[in-house]
Amino acid sequence: MSVGWNYTSEVVASALGTTYTGEPFQCSSISTDTRTLEVGDLFFALSGENFDGNAFAEQALEKGAVAVVVTQAIVGKPCFVVRDVQGALQDFAAHHRRQYSIPVLAITGSCGKTSCKDMIATLLGSVYSVVKTQGNLNNEIGCPLSILNMDADTEFLILEMGANHPGEIARLCEIAQPTESVITMIGAAHLEGFGNIEDVAKAKAEIMTGLSPEGCFYVNADDPRCVAIGEQYAGETLVFGSQGAVLLKQCTFDTDGEMVLDIDPIGTLRLPLYAKAHAQNALLAVAVGLRHSITEFEAPLREACSATSRFKIKTVAGRELIDDTYNANPDSMRVAIEALAQRPTAGQRIAVLGGMLELGEDAEALHFKTGTLLGKHGINRALVRGLHAEATVAGALESGVAQAEVVESHEEMAQQLATFSKPGDVLLFKGSRGMTMEKVIHALSEHLNRAEA
Repeated sequence: MSVGWNYTSEVVASALGTTYTGEPFQCSSISTDTRTLEVGDLFFALSGENFDGNAFAEQALEKGAVAVVVTQAIVGKPCFVVRDVQGALQDFAAHHRRQYSIPVLAITGSCGKTSCKDMIATLLGSVYSVVKTQGNLNNEIGCPLSILNMDADTEFLILEMGANHPGEIARLCEIAQPTESVITMIGAAHLEGFGNIEDVAKAKAEIMTGLSPEGCFYVNADDPRCVAIGEQYAGETLVFGSQGAVLLKQCTFDTDGEMVLDIDPIGTLRLPLYAKAHAQNALLAVAVGLRHSITEFEAPLREACSATSRFKIKTVAGRELIDDTYNANPDSMRVAIEALAQRPTAGQRIAVLGGMLELGEDAEALHFKTGTLLGKHGINRALVRGLHAEATVAGALESGVAQAEVVESHEEMAQQLATFSKPGDVLLFKGSRGMTMEKVIHALSEHLNRAEA
């Protein structure tokens, strides 16, 4: 990772709170992976459940690292010895953050974090030099790495913050020292780590940590828990949604299925968004943009929506395939099912679903509830695989879905879909990341393309 900063070995030692053994150096980049390490990098020997980063330290030096950050000293080699390498990386990122007096926006929430981050970054990027979290690298390692991407040219930093246990977001905020924060929404996600939705809310509220009264908290007016958290903040709040300074007056869909938003105070936006819940993402982006003097919204927001890895639509052999396989929890599943129900079609609406992970003891009930949403929204047919698939199918059949069944494998799903789906049908593919539901799309596309050849 190469960026436009430069630190001496003395400064690094001070930032890490340790001493250094070796020849003095200057570095302007770090590495946490010997496979991508470049000459001149400072190597942090991170360890995981199945590997010890110290074992790669000498290899890093052989490949040209100026020094290594390790928990075990290497005799005669340039190294910083610390108790915890991950903590040292965070301390180094915190030091780096303190060198810049630029706006830092922290984004968390049960749904929509990455989409909001990308929309805001593209919007602000039309005027400012923006650094943002890459992909969804939003944890205790990804966040420090994103901070270290800042350099003297950076004018705005946007950080996505995820969490699967209490205290994680508070630690990220301690490192990042955000000047602005937002919780997109609060729902049932990562319940294994939190227990219940109230504990999820408490964890998300940690994003207020370190936000001074001179900062700004963006409030989703349509999530009562977000509103309650905003009421506790002593500084500026900017409210968006069905009320507030950024007001959604109307949300409709045109004949192509694209969303048309009438927003006060900016007017009409037409965006490639396909579920009403996605309007909140656009409203947040508008709120941030207005606070930072953006005047042109539609072009950059259309660009961001088109580039997203969420809710991609393509046509294969006359069938519309909705790829929302990136991840899933009960709230994002509800939004996707609503979007499937809203898609214009003369054919069937078919849901192809994988299980939702990390839901704890409520998992079966939440899968059953998801199944009932299929019937509520008039979905014609469902294929389901993975954990608690039987519960999803039971909910679907009870709520009136004509055909719903458990299917064991990706390939079997693809074969069935290739057999019974018809041109004009709309198919939604969604599941938690571990369900790899994109494999069904790939296999189905191959089946359909071969049939047409």
